[in-house]
Amino acid sequence: MKNLLALNDSRLEKRIFKMHPYDIANHLKNADEAALKRIIKLTSPAKLADIFIELPDGVAHEFFKLLNKDLQRKILNGFEMDELKYFILSYDEEDQEELISVLSMSKQKTLKMLMSYDEEKIASLMTTEFVTIDINKSIKEATAYVISNVKDTNYIDEIFVVDDNGLVGSVSLIDLISARPNDSLAKITQQIKNHLTLDDSINEGLRKFRDYGMSVLPILDDNEIVGIVTADDILTEMAEEHEDTLLRFHGVGDYDVSDSPRKKAFQRLPWLLVSVVLNLIVAAILTVFERTLTEIVALILFQPMILGMAGNIGTQSISVTILKINQAELKENKEVRRHIARELTIGVLNSIAIGLIGLLVSFLILFMLKVSDVNPFKLSLTVGVSLFGAMLISSFAGVFIPLTLVKLKVDPATASGPIITTLNDLFALMIYFGTATIMFML
Repeated sequence: MKNLLALNDSRLEKRIFKMHPYDIANHLKNADEAALKRIIKLTSPAKLADIFIELPDGVAHEFFKLLNKDLQRKILNGFEMDELKYFILSYDEEDQEELISVLSMSKQKTLKMLMSYDEEKIASLMTTEFVTIDINKSIKEATAYVISNVKDTNYIDEIFVVDDNGLVGSVSLIDLISARPNDSLAKITQQIKNHLTLDDSINEGLRKFRDYGMSVLPILDDNEIVGIVTADDILTEMAEEHEDTLLRFHGVGDYDVSDSPRKKAFQRLPWLLVSVVLNLIVAAILTVFERTLTEIVALILFQPMILGMAGNIGTQSISVTILKINQAELKENKEVRRHIARELTIGVLNSIAIGLIGLLVSFLILFMLKVSDVNPFKLSLTVGVSLFGAMLISSFAGVFIPLTLVKLKVDPATASGPIITTLNDLFALMIYFGTATIMFML
C-alpha cells in the first residue's frame, strides 16, 4: 500500500483506474484514514461500489463512514441488488434502516423483498435485474429494447421472453443479434426446460446447475419470472459456505480480518480447551499402559501409523456426514439410516484392508530391522488388529458424532473437528496398547 500511495495524485488515479477492485480492496485492508480519504477522492463512485463489495465487513463500514452523504447515496443506488442486500445486511438493524432510507423507492421495495427470504432458499441469492421482452416484438424491436435497457442489468447473456400468461421461454444474446431483423422474436425463442421456485433451497439450485450444466436459471412464482440466479451467484455462495464450514470444522469460527486478535482468540478458545481436557484424559490413559510401553519399546515404531490412519478415516467419515447435513440430504430417518449403513460398510471394508496391509508391512519391517527383544509375529498381529479396531471405531465416530450434535442442536461443523481429532487419538491408543498388553503381558 505504501508503494501505491507514494505515487502522485495523477499517477495514482490512473493506477486505480486500471486495477481490479479486488486488488484495491486488498491494499485498503490495513490502510489508515488518510489513505482511505485519498482513494475516495481519486476513485469514481461506480468503482468505489465495486471496491466495497470486496472489503471485509469491518473495513467496509469504516470506509463508508468517511464518505459524504451524497456519495453514500450514489454508491448505494449504484450497487446491484444482490450486492446491495449483502452490504446492508452486514450492518446492525438500526443502521440498516438508515441506509435503506437513502435508496430510491423502487430499490427500497425490491431490497426489502429480497431481505425477507430465508437465507437457505435460492430466492435469497436471486437478482431482480434482468431483461424480459414481449414475445410479440420483432427481432429489430427486441434488439433496440435490449440496447436501451442494458445499463439497468448486469446479465444480458439470456433474454427472457414473456406474454400475458407469464414466462414463455428465452433467447440467447448471440441468437438475438444474429437473427434477421424482420423476423419475429417467437421464431428464435427456446423453451425453458428447467427453472426454480421461491420455495426451492439453495441445494436444489446447486443440483440443477450441476446436473443440467446451466449458466442461469429463472425463479418463477405462478409462471411469472420474479428473479434469476446465475452460476456465478451460486458458485460464490458455495465457496463462501465451504470456507465458513472449513473454518468452523477446525474450531476457528466465523473469521473476519477486521476482528481484533482478542476476539479471534476467544472464538477459538472453547474448542482448544475441549482438546486440552481430552488430551489430559489421553495422558491419564497412557499411564495405565506404562509397564507395557517400558517392556515393549518397539510399540513406538507403529504408534504414528495407528494414530494417522484412525484420524484419516475419521476425517473422511465426518466430512461426508457434515456435507450431507449441510446439503439437507439427511432430513428423513430413512435417509439417515441409509447414510449410516453406507458409511459403516465403507469403514468396515477399509478397516479390514488396512488392517491386513498393516500386519504384513509391520512384519516385514520388524523382520528387516531384526528386532530381537520382541516376537515379530505377535507385534505385527497387534498392529494389524489395532489398525482394524481403531479405524473401525473412528469411522463409527465420524458418522455418529455429527448426527448426535445435530440432535442436540449444536453446529456439527464447529464442534466435530476438535472433538473427533482427540477422541480418535484416545480410542486408537487404548486399542493399540490394550491389544499389546493382552498379546504380551497376559
